[in-house]
Amino acid sequence: MPEYSHKNLAKEELFDLIVENFPVGLIVIDEKEKIIEFNPAAQEITGFKKEEIIGKNCQKIFNWVPCRLKHVEKDIKNLSSTANTSIAIHIEGIINHKDGHEIPIRFTAAPLIKNGKVIGAIAIFRDVTQEKQLERHRRVLISMFAHDLKGPLAIAGGLLLRMKNGKAGDLTSKQSQYLETVIKEISKVEKYIKSFLDIVRMEAGQISLSKELCDVVSLITEAVERINIQAREKDIEIITDIPDELPLLYVDKEQIHRVLYNILDNAVKYSPKGSKVIISCEDRVESLLFRIEDNGPGISKDDLPYIFDPFYRANYSENIEGTGIGLAIVKTIVEAHGGKVWVTNKNAPEHGAIFIFSLPKIQPEKG
Repeated sequence: MPEYSHKNLAKEELFDLIVENFPVGLIVIDEKEKIIEFNPAAQEITGFKKEEIIGKNCQKIFNWVPCRLKHVEKDIKNLSSTANTSIAIHIEGIINHKDGHEIPIRFTAAPLIKNGKVIGAIAIFRDVTQEKQLERHRRVLISMFAHDLKGPLAIAGGLLLRMKNGKAGDLTSKQSQYLETVIKEISKVEKYIKSFLDIVRMEAGQISLSKELCDVVSLITEAVERINIQAREKDIEIITDIPDELPLLYVDKEQIHRVLYNILDNAVKYSPKGSKVIISCEDRVESLLFRIEDNGPGISKDDLPYIFDPFYRANYSENIEGTGIGLAIVKTIVEAHGGKVWVTNKNAPEHGAIFIFSLPKIQPEKG
């Protein structure tokens, strides 16, 4: 019996086998946004049979990002112009089932390019309904756990403060010193709990943003002035590269200041003494793009996918104080404003990371 090989198959037959057996949904559209391929997994997820939708407009059926080629092209241009070499779009979204209900999905979409022109797009996707349900349960449990910790900490901190102030009798200098250290550590834990609860509430949509028109230069200047205290201790120079004229942003001033400070704080922590941190802002057609560059070790390939996850600490951060919450807060706040945040490394031989985030230029509603 001859040994089986893929060489026994014609390319068309091999392609059909791959599409039919692909374990996740696959959809392909042409330059007119018409569906030209739809595999069995996609049929199972959406409830549509292949013969029902082949040749039909993807956008009209699914109202889905990969169906809008102009949107795909715009995202590709943004990615390629910010030193991100990937032309694929990785995102979560919603797709309409045949019976009308919405399905949360996670998908990856990429353009089909021929002779420099986009002639279509391909996307793979999977149903994440169960993952979303588990995530909601996880957030509720964590929120309850963190909330229940606040009470005992507040009571313990209050009693220790009273002891330090002599309410329970005189203390030796050594006892006062110990108490002061314990009180400071309890205060840190309380701040960590508050920050983590903020993440959980924002992800659940329980924190409303108090938006107002804000001057970008002032936002950056205030964040730089605040971080300069830590920067001077390491002889780090904070350099700003901001255009003279930038449009006002309609954002929650306090939360965006928090984003800028957290990224700058991260940059200063990981940068060596005597180095520089550069913060810049670029006016795009539909958004403002912020970049913060440092001269630290950069982000390893193993750490890149998880750098914005709560409590994640990179392998080289053992000797750096922190909890891994700061960048998770950054991601949550930026996305709550309709923006995006990502990180890349400088090209060799330079060292350091570049944190980039965009904020849409949305004007306040008139009413």
